[in-house]
Amino acid sequence: MFKLRKEEKSLALVAFLVFALQNALTIYKYHDLFTRVGFRGYWVLFHEIFHVSGFDAYSCIYLSNGKIYYELSRHPLFGPLLAPFYWLNDAIIKQFDFNAAIYIMALLLTLSATLSAVLLFRILRSHIGLKLIDALALTALLFSFASIMLAVMLPDHFCFSLLLLVLTLYIANDHHLKGKALAWWQSALLLLFTAGITISNGAKTMLADLFCTGKAFFKPRRLLLACVLPLGILGAALYAQYTLQLLPREQESARIEAQVQKMNPNAIKKSTAHEARKERIIGKPMGNDPVLKWTDKDTPRLSCVVENVFGESIMLHREHLLEDLFISRPVVVHYEHWLFYAVEAFLVLLFVVGLGFGLRQKLLQICLAWLSVDFVLHIIMGFGLNEAYIMGTHWLFIIPLAMAFLFKKMSAKPALVLRFGIVALALFLYIYNLCLVFQFMSHPLTVG
Repeated sequence: MFKLRKEEKSLALVAFLVFALQNALTIYKYHDLFTRVGFRGYWVLFHEIFHVSGFDAYSCIYLSNGKIYYELSRHPLFGPLLAPFYWLNDAIIKQFDFNAAIYIMALLLTLSATLSAVLLFRILRSHIGLKLIDALALTALLFSFASIMLAVMLPDHFCFSLLLLVLTLYIANDHHLKGKALAWWQSALLLLFTAGITISNGAKTMLADLFCTGKAFFKPRRLLLACVLPLGILGAALYAQYTLQLLPREQESARIEAQVQKMNPNAIKKSTAHEARKERIIGKPMGNDPVLKWTDKDTPRLSCVVENVFGESIMLHREHLLEDLFISRPVVVHYEHWLFYAVEAFLVLLFVVGLGFGLRQKLLQICLAWLSVDFVLHIIMGFGLNEAYIMGTHWLFIIPLAMAFLFKKMSAKPALVLRFGIVALALFLYIYNLCLVFQFMSHPLTVG
């Protein structure tokens, strides 16, 4: 499955080089700060200094000292998967007095993004049956989207989620086309890793398994092995990490905070003010239990869908460029010209029509089921709605897949017009977004 086919080799090479150059921009901006050892605490370095949209550099903290600062309950396997690279970086720090965390993440992101591009292209080319040029254009379109472009080059978990979701979709649809059901161990492994990186994506893996397996999905033995077993492993991993890593770290942080409060009360006031801003922005939750506390019933849905879900996720706003919501960015930022809304409307139109044309295909049925998970999670419950643009890797790949069915339904001349339209759209979005990202990244932060 991971062996490159002949027509994929050129794509893989170009994609690898493009993604490597994008990561080089991140390294250029943060190299002087992030490679220093003993300059400042890793929390200050990677959390209080790193601010790019809503993305976090918790992975770099983990790679630097093995401590968990991300939300463990939402990413229970993120740490264990990064652990071998923490051991590598720890050896580099001790041997060379050089923190290679940002370089390690750049390599992992570049490889993950390259494999994601190859798998998406393979679905478009082999499963849907598009012409080579159309499959390439739609693959390029995905990686021209702002949310995907940023996920590929920033040290967060989102790029890994993209890879695992596209991989799940590829394996599930490949088995469907061959008339085979997923083996229980395949479903279990996919669930373990997709949910391990982002817990909500586990629901998508189970939905894909259900669509491909049918009634057999509910057989007690298979349900136990394919679903309960991996979820049990994740639960055990979460408990072990909480007991052995997170709880001691939280106790240590509480002691440090108490010491800082005695020495510098203003620092605590600043932190308290920041937390108060976060509470105002997040809005009122639907409840206070461990699940509902992450919901939001105040954030305006329609404006967030226009400006954040289909807006900032695809085209960056020039105003408040890549600012962090919890520091200075408003919840809703508007484009300065109607042209951007026209581009957004055009893309959404192609997306919706493509979904309609491919509705009978199992591939898009799975995708629609996945979209329903995101719709309930973000639009109805409001989880992360105010910064939904950082979560585009969870669903934006469905847009080019839906558009692919437009080509399948069109005759030669309309398909040619559509082809030029998609190529032009991909070029416009990539150049526009990259110029703004370059503008942001071209000023390196230096050690004071």
